[in-house]
Amino acid sequence: MSDETYRFLSAEIQTGQRLLRMDGRECQVGTRAFDLLLALIERRDRVVPKGELLDIVWPRMVVEESNLPVQVSSLRKLLGPRAIATIPGRGYRFVAPLVDVAADGEAPADEPPSPPGDADLLFTGPALFGRAGEVALLTRLLQTQRLVTLVGAGGIGKSRLAQVVSAAQVGQFRDGVYLIELAGLVDPALLVHALARPLGLSVPDREAGVRSLVDALAGRQMLLVLDNCEHLLAPLAVIVERLLDAAPEVRVLATSQEPLRVQAEQQVRLEPLAVPDGASVPGARGYGAIVLFESRVRAAAHHFEIADADLPLVIDLCRQLDGLPLAIELAAARVPLLGLRRVHARLHERFLLLTAGTRTALRRHQTLRAAMDWSHSLLDEPQRAVFRRLGVFSGGFTMELAQAACADDEHDEWTVLEQLAALIDKSLVVVDAAEPVRYRLLESARAFALEQLAGAGETVGLMRRHAETMLAFLRRADDGNMDSTLRSDEYAALVLPELDNLRAAHASACDESGNRALAIGLAAHAGPLINHSTEFAEWLIAQRPHVVPGAVDEATAARFWRANASSNMLGQLTIRELLDAAQRAVAAYRKLRRPRRLFAALRLAAIWQKCTDDVDGARASIDEATGLIESDWPAEFRILALRFHGWVSRVAGNHEAARLHYAESIALARQAGDWRLEVIERFYAADLRWEIGQRDEAARDLGELLEALRRQPATDFELVEVMSTRVAILGESGRIDEAAAAAGETLLVMRRMPKFRFEAYAQLLWRLGRIEPAARVLGALAARQREGREQRQINELRIARATLSGLEMLMPAPQLSDEMARGESLRESDVCGLVAEALGVQCGQSQDSEHAELPLRASTL
Repeated sequence: MSDETYRFLSAEIQTGQRLLRMDGRECQVGTRAFDLLLALIERRDRVVPKGELLDIVWPRMVVEESNLPVQVSSLRKLLGPRAIATIPGRGYRFVAPLVDVAADGEAPADEPPSPPGDADLLFTGPALFGRAGEVALLTRLLQTQRLVTLVGAGGIGKSRLAQVVSAAQVGQFRDGVYLIELAGLVDPALLVHALARPLGLSVPDREAGVRSLVDALAGRQMLLVLDNCEHLLAPLAVIVERLLDAAPEVRVLATSQEPLRVQAEQQVRLEPLAVPDGASVPGARGYGAIVLFESRVRAAAHHFEIADADLPLVIDLCRQLDGLPLAIELAAARVPLLGLRRVHARLHERFLLLTAGTRTALRRHQTLRAAMDWSHSLLDEPQRAVFRRLGVFSGGFTMELAQAACADDEHDEWTVLEQLAALIDKSLVVVDAAEPVRYRLLESARAFALEQLAGAGETVGLMRRHAETMLAFLRRADDGNMDSTLRSDEYAALVLPELDNLRAAHASACDESGNRALAIGLAAHAGPLINHSTEFAEWLIAQRPHVVPGAVDEATAARFWRANASSNMLGQLTIRELLDAAQRAVAAYRKLRRPRRLFAALRLAAIWQKCTDDVDGARASIDEATGLIESDWPAEFRILALRFHGWVSRVAGNHEAARLHYAESIALARQAGDWRLEVIERFYAADLRWEIGQRDEAARDLGELLEALRRQPATDFELVEVMSTRVAILGESGRIDEAAAAAGETLLVMRRMPKFRFEAYAQLLWRLGRIEPAARVLGALAARQREGREQRQINELRIARATLSGLEMLMPAPQLSDEMARGESLRESDVCGLVAEALGVQCGQSQDSEHAELPLRASTL
């Protein structure tokens, strides 16, 4: 071994004599520790892997890897913590600057006397996933900002992110980078000591201690990482503010569930890890939440990989855990024991299931419940009351809804607002970017809040208040919709975000301890939502036996029967039942003297009278409705009346009069700026042209309308009506290739629809030579008509008859009869499948079952 001399910090090493001196005094050091130190110094330009160090220090010996940390620890006791850095997952590195030995044995005057930092106190956890953007942002901010506070919910990964960012700063600050963990500090009076001790400082108590700490750091260039500050905000803010004033080259990176609120503070709010919307999303496996889950499972079961069939399950699991890293890690730790599917199935027991934290984690991060308990303990009693009450909201809420549901004699609306703001600051409530602004609890926080609600004995009362709140909200929106003070798009933007809340309110109103009047009211005022999902039609049907005199007030009963009579209930009720409901609503609104509501009920009565071939009754109803219109009423009332008069003219064979009615209604819709109504009226005008034999012109008009809908969408209901009718016209015109191409495009919309017309597709299947499927679709049409669930128009009736005639020429009568009988049970998804098979395209699954998520067409009148 050559005789070299190394000097660093207050140490001197003479390699030939295997001698270590500290402050000029000879120190005893073990053989293995000396060899380890020398190996690190000689390789100081890089990180030295643990395996390489084991081979150097214990040559030709098999020893446990745990021997290395023991020797490193003994060296740090001699040298201090700033000479050797631990690089997680890689090894160790010597980081103290060496002093060149001059001829006189003294260090040059310009050599910096201080170490580069306390690198060993930095990142010691597993790899970080899905945070590349946040790492870059924090790194950039630390170059320009004196105080950066990383804010986020408990378990979201603030500490780990701060450790990774800080580890990368080693060597950037002359006097080092220090991580100071504050989670275990209970007494704020000891805060100044907790800050001073890792820095090697000794300070007196209280005010003198703060002054001494600030003075000691005034000339330092360093980065302080203050981890888990949320329970010490007030005293820590004072110290940090004074430190930043007195020490211009000191920077602070803090982690907290709540900001410090210091003037120079730059806040960075940490969001949950990204979760893909579905397995088909490009790069779904690379999303942070999915990568974290797989890596944590693999740490315990190294052969684990997410199979393609299991990827949707993992995505749903991570979504239910809100992308919260702590919750994902705890769930992953249970997979080797329980299996993926059982962990997913038991997420509703999350506070019992997710209890598998690492031994080195903070105690509150070893179980999900402990993390929530910690956050909850930082709240005062008013904040706790509002927090637990917010648990009744499903899928988020607005400020107004929160105030309505959470306020009581002790907490008025303004108090609720103040406490909600505090909960946002403490990262227990998330603010979503939306207009109007929406708030939500992460699902784990919501589950904890509901537990607290039950513990306070408030569950039944708050569920009732939530249902009342949602009914009041839905009634206001419905009234605005019916009175045309809300446009269709405004109604949709207001109501659609609250679907989960409405469902929860309805479920609680219908359970054993619920309230029948609330259930009826919610069903009645959810009428426009039936165009969104047939689920809301089921609400109405379930309450029909219970709407008896005295069950609800007269206005609610009238709204209930009018909702039952709406056109979107066709298929759920027979035409006779729809007409009966409309007539009940007419009688109720006459008694209530509500002319606009009466107009709507009369129009519905006219529609169903028309479908029962009661032309005179239909004409009388629409004439009465038209007579109610006043000059200050919105244009939609006149448009609806014109549309009906157009039908009356068509039935009478007066096509020119019908054309004029449609032209006037189109002009009114344009004048009112209601695009959805314009689409509907333009569709009826094209349908009239088809009826009188102008097929090419009708196909052209619908093609132009379809192009406009691509630029300015309406809703799926209007879109599929336009597209399907164009398929029918092209098919009847013999333009089969064009019809097939149009049908292929239409399938993308059809598969999302709870209902659509079948005639165009029966015709297309027939003309494509798929005679058996075509016969089955005709059978489904016949069943609908027989059951009173089909409102067939003139054009549709004509092509259905033509299709039947064509099949009769191609199939023996018994076979045709059998195929039509087989088709009586066909649903929309089946028709999509038959058409897709004929065209050789993928159709996907129909969403005509419960909870289908479709764009909304508000049925305003």
